[in-house]
Amino acid sequence: MENMRRLLLALSLVVPITLLAGSTAWAGELAATIFSYDGKDFVRGQTTLTEDGESAAGTKLDNDSAAYKALSQKQSYKGPATLFGQDYEAHYAPMVADGKLTGALFVAVPK
Repeated sequence: MENMRRLLLALSLVVPITLLAGSTAWAGELAATIFSYDGKDFVRGQTTLTEDGESAAGTKLDNDSAAYKALSQKQSYKGPATLFGQDYEAHYAPMVADGKLTGALFVAVPK
């Protein structure tokens, strides 16, 4: 059962990446982040995003963002996102273990 969950999680990321990469907006760059969730905030752990030339690891997802609102309800979000001054076409997917929200995955291409 756990292997099936991992497969479904991988597919939930591959399909949006494939769709995003196939869009005319894709310039060959792909942003990705693994978020942890502490019950209040989604915190960037591993990320390709940078802020002022430094890794954005340790920064939080904006609590007022559409992505935050969807993820906190264990729902995916697909749409525009502006992160650290850069506009993206983004896809966020919640990570859930035993019914509990544990984090999120993010992939995006710059606009």
